[in-house]
Amino acid sequence: MSTRRVHRSPTFQQVQETAELNRILKEIRKFKPEVEVTIEHHPVLSQGRIIDWHEEKRLFTVEWIKIPDEFKESSGRRTGLRAFFKVSLFSVQVLFKCELVRRLPDGSYQYRTPEVLYKNQKRSALRVPLAPGSGALITPLGVFTLTDLSTSGARFEIPSSFSKKIHQIENCVLQLKRKKISTPRFGITLTRRFEDSAGCRFHGLNEAIHIEIKQFLIESLQDYFKRVKTK
Repeated sequence: MSTRRVHRSPTFQQVQETAELNRILKEIRKFKPEVEVTIEHHPVLSQGRIIDWHEEKRLFTVEWIKIPDEFKESSGRRTGLRAFFKVSLFSVQVLFKCELVRRLPDGSYQYRTPEVLYKNQKRSALRVPLAPGSGALITPLGVFTLTDLSTSGARFEIPSSFSKKIHQIENCVLQLKRKKISTPRFGITLTRRFEDSAGCRFHGLNEAIHIEIKQFLIESLQDYFKRVKTK
């Protein structure tokens, strides 16, 4: 397998085999794992525990360990609010997206069970190949198309004239569809060079921005698997 093919594969893959899916759900029901949760467009992290999971009712319940006021207020405005979950099991790390159904009187929340689960293959950082035009790196040296992205770095296209003496670029901006992500200290350090692209590591991004990128990547995973199926 070539270096390019390895790099262009996502670090998370969709759980499709029935036996594996059943094993994951059994582990969730038996051990009541801790979870990290964010809601769409709100990069505030909450921590909880899945205390039950009903496949027949298509519902599961989260008991909170740490829930910031902003998360609680946003979740109380309407049902159907989309949430992003990271579940660390003994066997694998799982990501999924689902919708809020209701807040219960005891302070726990009920969510709709997800349609799709993603499991971590290798790395702790979620990395996803991006569709053409969905992401760009804006720098003082020019605008470069992103080919894949994680919370810690990216790979972007470079022209043949791109100098080999360039190792670090400061004052960068991430353009993700219609959203721009930037901070005064955001920059990149080049880690690998290929014939027509380069890999880089980010610096200067805080945890809130990492959460925003992670939510974008979970959405991009769905787009990626749709593209693969249609090929």
